[in-house]
Amino acid sequence: MTSTTARAALCAVILIMTIAAVSAAEDTAPQRHHPPPEAIAACDGKKEGDECGFVSPHGQLQGTCMSGAENISACRPNHPPPAPPPYPEAKGSVTQGIVPTVDNLTHLIAACLAAAVVAAALTWYGFFRYCTMPLRTLRRVTQQLAQGNLSARVGEGLVNRQNEVAQLGRDVDRMAIRIETLVGAHQRLIRDVSHELRSPLSRLNVALELARQSAGPALSAPFDRIERESNRLNDLISQLLMLTRLENDNGMIQRVPLDIAALIREIAADADFEAKGSGRQVLVTTIESPIVLNGNRELLRQALENLLRNAVRYTKEATAVEISLRKKESVSRLWARIEISDHGPGVAEHELKDIFRPFYRVNEAHERQSGGAGVGLAIAERAVLLHGGRLQAINAPGAGLIMKMDIPLA
Repeated sequence: MTSTTARAALCAVILIMTIAAVSAAEDTAPQRHHPPPEAIAACDGKKEGDECGFVSPHGQLQGTCMSGAENISACRPNHPPPAPPPYPEAKGSVTQGIVPTVDNLTHLIAACLAAAVVAAALTWYGFFRYCTMPLRTLRRVTQQLAQGNLSARVGEGLVNRQNEVAQLGRDVDRMAIRIETLVGAHQRLIRDVSHELRSPLSRLNVALELARQSAGPALSAPFDRIERESNRLNDLISQLLMLTRLENDNGMIQRVPLDIAALIREIAADADFEAKGSGRQVLVTTIESPIVLNGNRELLRQALENLLRNAVRYTKEATAVEISLRKKESVSRLWARIEISDHGPGVAEHELKDIFRPFYRVNEAHERQSGGAGVGLAIAERAVLLHGGRLQAINAPGAGLIMKMDIPLA
């Protein structure tokens, strides 16, 4: 129990005991009595200070007419007789004076019991707070780590203790430091490798153009294949750099009011133009406009383009990818709900969350055939999270995949 709780318990006990003692003293104090009727009648018609007399159980008494504390004019004896004891003395008792009643003792015992209960409650409350505080701290830190805040620590206030919970806190701090170091090293590696690959890739493109001019049209097919692979590698490097930048962003992205409906129509028109080359379509089914939100136009464009291209890549030929926009109210807030659905093979239920991990492949052979790089969905999810939204994938009834993107409105 902390010192503050102990002092509070001691003060409560002293206060209750004081109240009980005062109450008992008041109950056992001698009571004031009115003058007898004979003394009042003896002063009837007389003035203050006149001599008087009356017959009492102790005999004839002489006195003076005076008004007492009860404001009654009565004959006050000059030499009052000794007052009888208020309680009869028990036979053979050696105790003289006031004897407390059963009610007074009951009140005193009840007050003592109440003081003991209050002190015990305060003691156990302080003990409970003292014991559970480390567990609450551990729970808060683990929740922050799970939400991505790798800088969260238990702190010196807990780890300086010498018990099993403190040892667990030190282990959690060491684990968090290790995880933060590994994640930071992984992000730096991706960023550095991406930057280092840019230079040789640029030189490779220059050499490719020189070789194409020297070889002539007879070798155009192999050079075209090399150019496609080079462009694919360049796109992959660009996406890796984008993903690294988004993961290192602390939410300090520039946001401006933008009409998300107009942006969706623009992106859908471009995606539909590209999809027609492979016998597919992109259709805008429902648009509630205008819907204005505060966001970064380029990040949202990147996220929507990645989702649409992924849907076009997997939907069956002669089918259409559908995109819709509407307002949605949830948790006392308004959201812009964007849904993109395709008619592809879908994803296994246990892999719906894994597809947003970088380089995760549901079907490696199919992914290679479709030309996916494996980071487009990760970029889309990170861009949505930076806007305070959420991105979810669910399987459509029958076949296909539905991407649900929720962005909070201002």
